[in-house]
Amino acid sequence: MIHKMHIGLIPDGNRRHMKKEQIGLKKAYQGGIAKFYDFLEWCIELGMKEVTIYALSIENIKNRSKSELKLLFDLFSDVASRTLNDKRIHDNQVHINICGDRSLLPDNVVRNLEEMVNSTKEYDNLTLNLAIAYGGRQEIISAVKKVIANKMEVNEENIMQNLWVNSYPDLIIRTGEYRTSNFLVWQSAYSEIYFSEKLWPEFEREDLLKIVENYEDRERRFGR
Repeated sequence: MIHKMHIGLIPDGNRRHMKKEQIGLKKAYQGGIAKFYDFLEWCIELGMKEVTIYALSIENIKNRSKSELKLLFDLFSDVASRTLNDKRIHDNQVHINICGDRSLLPDNVVRNLEEMVNSTKEYDNLTLNLAIAYGGRQEIISAVKKVIANKMEVNEENIMQNLWVNSYPDLIIRTGEYRTSNFLVWQSAYSEIYFSEKLWPEFEREDLLKIVENYEDRERRFGR
């Protein structure tokens, strides 16, 4: 069955998984990235049209240690470089966007991410939004400032067009916790939200299938 949906993903639980399995932080994050590639393949298999993943929040940048942030930035740069020749991305025509405040990222990370984005800009099978240095409230403030700077009317349509992620997710999945943590604040007003007790590295294809089936059984009223 084809599911032309936009899924938002908050993949939480890497550090708890690290403690549970008694592995190092780098290995834990590498496992989380590998799981995301699995998740992306499952979404392609299901015919999804868009995936937005909460990779790194503005709050993470403010509150995590310098050593952990350096590890994450190095991993992002490595993933961006490897994506240039990643058959999973190019064979499946995945169009990648970077959504967030790039001024909070090191210059070398931004360069590598932009090179990755440019390598996929002609693709249109599935859109992948990587929310890096992202915050939902900050995104709204940024969009309003753009609207005012461009002398546009401040209305829902114009704000939506100027958001970092300018489409509405049908479904948001959060692993390991029971809150949305400043993710897609504007866009998620009518999204269905599913919280999974599993830590992100433990999330499996069957979990996604069950969530999508549950979503399809829900009646979306939109105020009616």
